[in-house]
Amino acid sequence: MLNVGVVGCGGRGTGHAAKLKAMPGVNLAWVCDIIPEKADALAAREGVPAIYDFHQGLDQVDVIWDATRPWERCDIVVDAAAAGKHIFSEKPIALDLPTADRYIAAIERAGVKNSFCYSLHFTNPYKLAKAVFASGELGQLVSVWTKRYMPVDMRPRWYGDQSKSGGIMLDFASHDLDLLCSFGGRPTTVFGQTARIREGVQADEHGQAMLVFAEGMGSCEVSWWSPAGMSAFGVVGTKGSVIADGSGKLRKRLDGQDEVILDTNASSNVDLAGNIGVRTGGNAVMNLADRQETPEEHFIRCVREDLPPIVTPYMARRVLEVVLAIRQSAATGEAVHLG
Repeated sequence: MLNVGVVGCGGRGTGHAAKLKAMPGVNLAWVCDIIPEKADALAAREGVPAIYDFHQGLDQVDVIWDATRPWERCDIVVDAAAAGKHIFSEKPIALDLPTADRYIAAIERAGVKNSFCYSLHFTNPYKLAKAVFASGELGQLVSVWTKRYMPVDMRPRWYGDQSKSGGIMLDFASHDLDLLCSFGGRPTTVFGQTARIREGVQADEHGQAMLVFAEGMGSCEVSWWSPAGMSAFGVVGTKGSVIADGSGKLRKRLDGQDEVILDTNASSNVDLAGNIGVRTGGNAVMNLADRQETPEEHFIRCVREDLPPIVTPYMARRVLEVVLAIRQSAATGEAVHLG
């Protein structure tokens, strides 16, 4: 039995706590928040103790589930790692690279496992497309792209403060950028543009980025503004392509061959609760039934079986580096060369 404590009882912590509580072989030992009312509410919902300082519960758990906000994350990780606890974190790793490096140093110094909730690695169409590309069927990478619009007004929330969330490119597009880099590696050149549309908005709410890899290119466009939500994704190689056009179908066609439907349940809309799947109306999304292994299940398995997680701290740092380059490019109008 693995004992887990959830730190941060907001929307993301609430979702993680429910999944952990339902997971076989996992004991949700406690939930924690510095706002007592939040901790008490989630504790009552899940039937577990509430604490208000995670340090008080470190001796009761094997794993810390960090669902805190970006500017709070590093200090929690440093102390939890020093106590020998494995740590699963929400994204992003940090708001700046020095903090990200401090985070990674703490993990490496302690020798504990660590991963992040970059969930596109675990969900079709992305997971299946990655497997097809890795098989060599599509040949060498020409282009990988995403377009994801999640209509939501962030102005009343902390996400709408660029200094706290990093804006849409760090909070939302970090999923897309992580995915693109999993196909192409660390980009050599980054070009980006961002926009703030609504009156009084204090964070970027629409953005587009173009990445040049050592082999091939990548692009993503994301929006919190677009009133019409949508999600599409594709990979183009020198021998064929795989496309998810938002219809729920994942299509593969190799050069000179007939088209093959790889999946008919590959809708990839997303909502604020982290659900990925079919849009049910408004901003709500219903999770797809067949997701195989979730990020939570994967990390718990890695701890139990002493396996390296799919998503690593260095991948999370790479995403942050790319986002900072996008911001620099948007500010200057020039491409940023990462070398």
